Amino acid sequence: MSDPRPAAMFWGKQRTMMYNEPYIHVTGQKHPGMMGKIFSEAWGEIEGDFIPAFEKAYSTGASTVLDDARFYIERHGYLEETYYSIAMIPFLGDDDEIAFYNPVFDTTRQVISDRRMAFLLRSGQYISSSRDPQDFWQQLIFSLQADHPDLPYAVLYSVNGDVSESVSEASDNSQNRNWTLHGRIRIPDTCSDIPIAATDQSMELFLPTFSELVKSESPTLLRAEDGSLPHFITQHMAAQNGETEQSAVFLPIRSTADNLLGFLVLGLNPRRRFDADYRVFIELLTRQLATSLASAVLFEEEIRRAARDRKILTKKLALQTHEALENESRFRRMADLAPVGMYHIEPNGLIIYCNENYHELTGHSRSFAPMVWLDVLFEDDLPLMTQEWAKLLAGESVNFEIRLRRPFFAEDLIDGERVEGHTWLLAAAYPERANDGTVVGILGCITDISRQKWMEGFQKRKMLDAIELKRQQENFIDMTSHEMRNPLSAIVQCADWISTSLSEFDCDQNEVIIPRDVMDGYADATETIVLCAQHQKRIIDDVLTLSKLDSDLLIITPIDVQPISTIQASLKMFDVEVQNNDIDLRFQVDDSYSQLAVDWVKLDPSRLLQVLINLVTNAIKFTTTESRRRIVIKLGASHEPPPTSSSIEYLPRTTNRRDMTRGSAWGTGEHVYLHVEVQDSGRGLDDVERTLLFKRFSQTSPRTHVQYGGSGLGLFICRQLTELQGGQIGVTSSVGVGSTFAFYVRARRCLRPTAAQHTPSSANRLDLPRVMSLDVLENLRSSTLQQSKLYTPKHVLVVEDNIVNQKVLSRQLQSAGCIVSVANHGREALAFLEKSRFWKGLEITGVDLSIVLMDLEMPVMDGLTCVKMIRKLQGEGQILGHVPVIAVTANARSEQISTAKESGMDSVVTKPFRIPDLLPEMDKQIKNGLERGLERSVSIAA
Repeated sequence: MSDPRPAAMFWGKQRTMMYNEPYIHVTGQKHPGMMGKIFSEAWGEIEGDFIPAFEKAYSTGASTVLDDARFYIERHGYLEETYYSIAMIPFLGDDDEIAFYNPVFDTTRQVISDRRMAFLLRSGQYISSSRDPQDFWQQLIFSLQADHPDLPYAVLYSVNGDVSESVSEASDNSQNRNWTLHGRIRIPDTCSDIPIAATDQSMELFLPTFSELVKSESPTLLRAEDGSLPHFITQHMAAQNGETEQSAVFLPIRSTADNLLGFLVLGLNPRRRFDADYRVFIELLTRQLATSLASAVLFEEEIRRAARDRKILTKKLALQTHEALENESRFRRMADLAPVGMYHIEPNGLIIYCNENYHELTGHSRSFAPMVWLDVLFEDDLPLMTQEWAKLLAGESVNFEIRLRRPFFAEDLIDGERVEGHTWLLAAAYPERANDGTVVGILGCITDISRQKWMEGFQKRKMLDAIELKRQQENFIDMTSHEMRNPLSAIVQCADWISTSLSEFDCDQNEVIIPRDVMDGYADATETIVLCAQHQKRIIDDVLTLSKLDSDLLIITPIDVQPISTIQASLKMFDVEVQNNDIDLRFQVDDSYSQLAVDWVKLDPSRLLQVLINLVTNAIKFTTTESRRRIVIKLGASHEPPPTSSSIEYLPRTTNRRDMTRGSAWGTGEHVYLHVEVQDSGRGLDDVERTLLFKRFSQTSPRTHVQYGGSGLGLFICRQLTELQGGQIGVTSSVGVGSTFAFYVRARRCLRPTAAQHTPSSANRLDLPRVMSLDVLENLRSSTLQQSKLYTPKHVLVVEDNIVNQKVLSRQLQSAGCIVSVANHGREALAFLEKSRFWKGLEITGVDLSIVLMDLEMPVMDGLTCVKMIRKLQGEGQILGHVPVIAVTANARSEQISTAKESGMDSVVTKPFRIPDLLPEMDKQIKNGLERGLERSVSIAA
């Protein structure tokens, strides 16, 4: 009985009646007396109509349906005419007896609306054919003859009987109108109170307030309680119908707003209330009469306008009649036209409605089965859909984003990137609840947000690219600062050592006696200064070249050169380095160069050598640590660029880099492409490392800078320089075998110059002029000796991978009276600690150690990792006391210093520094270390 519609149940052989709350509206004033009664008592007046249905159910078990059955129910204070569609459905009860389920559907409004519409259509057919007022009155009487419950009787009057007089007397302001009775319908002949003819004054006796009624533009309700109801209705019509007539309607009939040509007094259905629908029916009848009458008396133009009004009227009638159906169809039309996908799904997952946009967005077929719509979703999002579906069935509204299997494509490009990816939908769904709160359906809509989601990803990628570029720039600044500070520290310390050692020698005004070993030390120090300055110059040159490339200010200046002699001369600068590292460096000229007979060409030798020197420098760095050390430089030539199918993987040219070898300064000689290869026996590169080559601020791995140094700019600049010279650069490499970097540039043949200008490079010689007076030397001697006596640690471990810095710092500390040990990286430093007095068990026999000076950026194990291991071993008790560790680094940013101290460094000294500044800090940390070690021993003992 939870059916939200009216329903009753008849139980057992006696058909005892039960019904739900909506059924009370059907019973009328019989409720609650009907509850529990048998059918013959409850519905005795209609029992005969249902006996065949009951007998049919008993014999065959079939149901019976009655559509639009009429009943008169006592409710609202009168016997009301109602219509219901009834179904009598048999079913088997617990005791195997047949019971009946009786759902009831109220169709009163629909039936009565159809009946009234049918009358209007039928009467319209009669009166619309009228061509003059007299014919109109006759057709109207004829249309009212048919028995109609909503118009039980009628009285029709018109102004006079002559057409010409009627029109002239029809004005509402006329006081001498004559009224003629045209007919009375279903009024007994015994009624003599209805005048056959009357004037406005005498009509007041028949219809009270007649003068007011004829002025009204719309129908007026005549009621007995206010005295406006004619006397003949209360007397004769009540006696005929056996009921008291309470109301009627005065209906004026006009051809235009100012011309009243007649009126009707219409009886009302005593079984129906005069409600809004009834009033609409009377008003529509009024319009219909006015329209038809106007078509009879007006000219052809007025007749056409009346036809249009009648057409509009017919449409309005149809809309009024089918109002209930239209409310439902209106929503469906709105849903079908909506710019989003709309759907209605049952709780079992069956789609019972979806609009066209839903099919277009999802690509779903038009055949449905429960939950089949899951097939269009992306597999990875099915768990999300299961979660949201459970919320909906629990009665929650949901909003979520989900992907489809169908990919998303767009024709446009944004910043050179295709707009494509997953199809994303924004789904909003709401549970449809029954009166008891249970979910009976899911309503919702979906919107395509694929482009918005792609743009979110696009913006995120751009943001990450910007963050990555910022990170690379910061790393570049850090690496450049580190590479600049390291040699700068060596320069300062060498200069300090020279000035300090000079102050130790006795001298007079004219002569200074310096031993040979000291002079050798000075030469070594000056050579170190020159090498460090050259290293700084290379870094500055890289930064300046990059700046010129970014500003498009770098110029390629061709001159007449011999490539072989140019390359051979440049390779001499590496002689000392390759000999010291035992590297086999060879230069070979390929047969292709000889076959083309290349001699003099126009090119920019400085830019050519800038690329070559960078590649050779990298080859030396990566080959030094290998057991097999071999580097081969090859020079070749061709008329065309190397084919793409060659063993070298050349990088594609960048779109924003122009070729500068096409100007007039290059002459008109034949084009020649010069090929240069640098092959090394280094450790080689894997696929991931090769993808990072030739990018700005990039190195093959995060450890490359730590192990080999560099700024990450060299190969990026090489790529730009080769492209500016009409060429390309590439690489082929295998891990454990080695790498071959190759590039080619475009040049033009030229004749041998008439007077070749050669400017041989000569090494800069460093003279040591006397730049200090004897007074200054004496003051420097005394201050230095005092500082050396005051700040002299006993035993120092220098952990530094840069050999130059390691040698210079060790010599300076030894000059200050320290006993110095060295380690090349963190792992060697830990090995030294295992032999020192700090190590547990070696407190007496171990090596003396007062303090550790440690670089941060080192191969194998960096300084931060090493100091963390030291502090960990201290915490575990393997290292006794507190080992003072000072970070000596070129990383000078505040966050880098903070990171070092957080890792366990006692102090940080940034490069460049002077020994007189370092010694007091060392003494301070040695003292602090002794105090902290003592405190720790006391706490352990306690």
